[in-house]
Amino acid sequence: MHTKVHILFIVIVAVTSCLGSAADLPQPGVCGTDLSDRIYGGNITGLTSYPWTAILIFREAWRKADLFHCGGSLISNRYVLTAAHCIDDLTEDYTLNRIRLGEWDLLSNPDCKKENGEEEDCNDPPLDVGIEKMIKHEGYDNVTLINDIALIKLNESVTFTDTMSPVCLPRDKVARNKDTNGLTFTAVGWGNTEHKNGTYEYGSRYKLHVSLKGVNQTYCDEVYDEDEILPSQMCAGAVKGMDTCQGDSGGGLVSAVDGYYHQFGVVSYGYGCGRRGVPGIYTRVTSFLDWIEDNME
Repeated sequence: MHTKVHILFIVIVAVTSCLGSAADLPQPGVCGTDLSDRIYGGNITGLTSYPWTAILIFREAWRKADLFHCGGSLISNRYVLTAAHCIDDLTEDYTLNRIRLGEWDLLSNPDCKKENGEEEDCNDPPLDVGIEKMIKHEGYDNVTLINDIALIKLNESVTFTDTMSPVCLPRDKVARNKDTNGLTFTAVGWGNTEHKNGTYEYGSRYKLHVSLKGVNQTYCDEVYDEDEILPSQMCAGAVKGMDTCQGDSGGGLVSAVDGYYHQFGVVSYGYGCGRRGVPGIYTRVTSFLDWIEDNME
C-alpha cells in the first residue's frame, strides 16, 4: 500500500468573515467560489483558482528548509480540513510549523502570470498562519487508514479574499445525497508530477488541478482486495496518467453543486500514481460532517 503523504483546490460575490464555530460554517456564495480562469497528469491552474487550497509546512530540527508535505482545505476563517496521517508522525524533531493560504507559485512572491496574453496579473502575497490546535479523528488507524481525517485550528482568523476563501462542505440535502459514482471531481495540489521519461518530480512549483471521475465501490473493492474499502471512504480516478500522488495528501476532492464547489473527499492513499484501472482512495467527507461540526469550537 502506498500512502499519499509527504509534500496533492463564477460569479464574484462580496465575502465577509464568519465565526469559527460550526454553526457559522460559510454558506455557498461565501464558500465554494472560484474566481479563475499539474497534480500528476493535470494542468497549472489560474492565479486565483481554488482559493481554499492550503499547504501544510513542516520543519525538521536538523534542517532550515520548509517541507511542503501535505495539503488541506480552508473550510472557515479558523479551520483547515486535512488527512489524519498528515499529522500522525509529528515529533519534537519533526513538527507542523504553519499553514500557507493563497499560494500559487512556490518559488515566487508575489505570484504573477500573464492571463490570455494580456498584461501580467499578480496576486497578493500568500499568508502564513500559525497553528492553535490539531484535532485528529479519534478512530484513525495508521495501518488501515480508516477515519483518515483531521482539523487544524488556526491561531488567528483570516479575512477572505479572491485568493483565500473557503470551500463548501456538502451539508445541504442536495449536496449530501449526491451520488459520487461517475461524478466528475477536481483535485488540486502541488504533489508529484511525471516527466516525459516516466520519472517523478517531487513536488510541483505551481498549483495544479486534475479532473477525476468517481469510481464504483464494488470495482474499487476488487482492486484493493487486501483492504476493506468502507462506506466512509470513496474512490476516484483509475485513468492512466491522471491522479493525485505523494504530497497531495490531505487535499480536497471537490465538485460543483449549483455553481459552488463542495468538498466530497480528502486525499488519503492509493497504489502508485496514475495507474490505469487503479483508483485513489479518499476519505468521504459526508460521513464525517457531524464529527467536523462537533470538533469546531
